[in-house]
Amino acid sequence: MPAYKVIYFDARGRAEPTRMMLAHAGQEFEDVRYTSEEWAKNKATTPMQQLPLLMVDSRPIPQGRAMHGFVAREYGLNGANNEETTKIDIIIATLEDIFDPLGRILFYEKDEEKKKKDLEAFYNEKSLKFLDALEKFLVFNKGGDGFFIGDKITRADIVFYCGAEAYGRDDVLQKYPKLFALKGRVAQDKKIAAYLEKRPVTSF
Repeated sequence: MPAYKVIYFDARGRAEPTRMMLAHAGQEFEDVRYTSEEWAKNKATTPMQQLPLLMVDSRPIPQGRAMHGFVAREYGLNGANNEETTKIDIIIATLEDIFDPLGRILFYEKDEEKKKKDLEAFYNEKSLKFLDALEKFLVFNKGGDGFFIGDKITRADIVFYCGAEAYGRDDVLQKYPKLFALKGRVAQDKKIAAYLEKRPVTSF
């Protein structure tokens, strides 16, 4: 059995789907969280001089999507066939359409007044068409009272949960009751619940 190490900062961010998938799979892993000083010392040793990074024994896997894709394929979380895997890819791409622009507003907009206006437009307008699409994807699978694909948690559900946490506005998410309920179901998974209970508390 390979040894897994997830390397990131002390945050959920782009490492959290990989952490949660490993937890759901029952796979032990070392959760390495660099301080800025530690990162400065180790940056040059990483393949792309950026984090997150997954180490599988001595093999480095950079890039968050590649990391959780690798784990999903290893542990049967990436769909049972090509059709299911493609649906998972569509859902993850839709989630990225939400959270990439949100990240740009939160972390790169320095004008606080503009940030406030951009966030208001994002939550009340721009993100809604993607949430609507995700709700329809979920409902398409047996009425939306289970998971995105099939009868069990997949990569899509875990990436959605991490995204819903990052979204940070349950008042908006509650307008999509099937999605909001899915967030709760993922959190109630026995192994994921145990992970969530012990993980470090961070702001993002």
